[in-house]
Amino acid sequence: MDLEFEKTQIKELKGVIEIYSEAQAFMEANGNPQWPKGFPDVTDLQEAIYGGILYSVHSHGDLVAVFSAVTSDNNYDEIDGAWLTTGHRYLAVHRVAVREDMRGNGIAKYIIKAAAPDLARSLGKTSIRMDTHEKNIPMRHLLKECGFTECGKVSLIRDDSIRLAYEKVLNPQE
Repeated sequence: MDLEFEKTQIKELKGVIEIYSEAQAFMEANGNPQWPKGFPDVTDLQEAIYGGILYSVHSHGDLVAVFSAVTSDNNYDEIDGAWLTTGHRYLAVHRVAVREDMRGNGIAKYIIKAAAPDLARSLGKTSIRMDTHEKNIPMRHLLKECGFTECGKVSLIRDDSIRLAYEKVLNPQE
């Protein structure tokens, strides 16, 4: 599958909202309360687009997935466990979501194994950190498959919910 990523444009907002709505419904149907209804909301998404931290994945020009990436995350300052690296030389990747009719085609794996590492390296980062709900079995499996190490648990600032924390140190030769 021919995939490429770029910063999301505001004109893609409707498609982005649809992808996140589908992902939220999928999580809910599978017993995962990670993204309650309405999360992320339109304001969150607009801020992410204007802030340059939301990325769109396209296949032959069609929007097929989205993810966000930030160069630092206060939620990761304290961990019940230990990160593989210290300091802020990581890229935090969040809100990975694939369009419902495109699931199962390796798009989430592309984000985690190719897009995120490329973005991290371009920003001078040496690792990628992610977190997920303990009931998000598909993401937990994918992170392990992609070489991430489960490092412990973090508590989210917005609501004190607990997430499993993962990190992968990037190999400069990859």
